[in-house]
Amino acid sequence: MKKRVPGIFSAPDIFFVMKYGDIYLIPVPIGNLGDITLRAIDLLKKAELIACEDTRVTSFLLQQYKIPIPKLISFHKFNEKQREEFLLKYLESGEDLMVVSDAGSPAISDPAEKLVKAAIDKGIKVFALPGASALLPAITVSGFSTRQFQFVGFLSQQPKSRREKLQEIAEYPYATIIYEAPQRLHRLLRELLLHCGNRKIFICREISKLYEEHIYTTLEEINQNPSLKIKGEFCLVLDGKRINSNTDDESDKITEDKLIDYINEALDLGLKTKEISEKVSLMSSLNKREAYNLVVETQKERDN
Repeated sequence: MKKRVPGIFSAPDIFFVMKYGDIYLIPVPIGNLGDITLRAIDLLKKAELIACEDTRVTSFLLQQYKIPIPKLISFHKFNEKQREEFLLKYLESGEDLMVVSDAGSPAISDPAEKLVKAAIDKGIKVFALPGASALLPAITVSGFSTRQFQFVGFLSQQPKSRREKLQEIAEYPYATIIYEAPQRLHRLLRELLLHCGNRKIFICREISKLYEEHIYTTLEEINQNPSLKIKGEFCLVLDGKRINSNTDDESDKITEDKLIDYINEALDLGLKTKEISEKVSLMSSLNKREAYNLVVETQKERDN
């Protein structure tokens, strides 16, 4: 494969041309092995070094396509920074680098994002192959508009950052796509209800796999009657904030009992009194003082 010439360095009567290798971000199936592309298989066959999340997973995958296993190097969120220098030096030697994740597209909620930036800064060319990902299948079968949407991936586990992101999601007027691990799913669904109120949500489990499951529901329904099998990979698509909704619609009115249920859920999650009262005021016809008093009264009843 012919290498590009990113720069020419000169000295008296000497010309030295540096030839960098290229990076190829190669998507691999998230479930069904048939979802790999012919181009991806061809590049993997030519690879001399593959940077991958788990060498065992990638070795198994290559065996399924009868691809000879080249040199593999682990490249995941815990060693990404340490590996970056080695991989850049490898590229500077003129060799191409293939990057894969355990499933889906590298750099989408997976390692490689920082490597890509560092490579671009050095003038190294990066190519991304189209291919398997949970993102587009989820939004296209969600039933929500695909003209505009946002992808937030996995939410931060840091309380402040997480609350800020949930508040952003609550205000966003279009669909939001979220990834979540099974052990944290119920917590996320409760938080979405608390911050966003009752909205339609599409939950897709095990996209492209044998037991793929689609659930079209609302946040209230799924929290009151959880019917999810908590196993596998989840992709959630949440409807956006209503704009110019009819506030006189009886179905949109929130009773005091529902407000108290909300307050109790919020207290269970460790939200602060002021934060809860502000949300209660937005959800209801209560002003800020009335909402604050309701939160305080509810908290006192819990303590007694």
